[in-house]
Amino acid sequence: MTRAYDVVVAAVARDDASSADQLAALGQIAVARKDLDSLERGLIANLRTSGVSWTQIAATIGVGSRQAAEQRYLRLCGSLDRQRTVDTAAIASLRASALRAYTSLVASPPDDPRARLAVATLEHALSASPGALYALVEQALGDLREVDFDSSPLALALSTASARSAASAGGPK
Repeated sequence: MTRAYDVVVAAVARDDASSADQLAALGQIAVARKDLDSLERGLIANLRTSGVSWTQIAATIGVGSRQAAEQRYLRLCGSLDRQRTVDTAAIASLRASALRAYTSLVASPPDDPRARLAVATLEHALSASPGALYALVEQALGDLREVDFDSSPLALALSTASARSAASAGGPK
């Protein structure tokens, strides 16, 4: 899981955990919750991209309806739900690829400061305006260039979105 989650579980599991250990664990719960939300958001995005229905997702996560599952996803996305309505197909695809890369990095973070920079950059990209999205993804790709992480799907998504935007605008971006 994540380091934050491990700290919390270790403090709860120990009968002899000091107050300082328990306070440190309590402080890590918000971090662990954020990591779990990111993982859930990424899984749902991947499932939807793969054609899994909202009804199937609702049954799996234990909510009563497809609408409840979609609302939960939108809550997990935060401000991303406001941006979704203005996204073109190219931008939506790039945003989904950024989300998958972000989720993958959060789930299994490489031990490299550049990977941490990429995570922070991609987190901002998720709710960024379309123009900022391109710049943030390019920045994250630069950070990931020397990191042991397969960023090729994200690079391909950026290239495809750029080409689609250029084609729809009648010229280069």
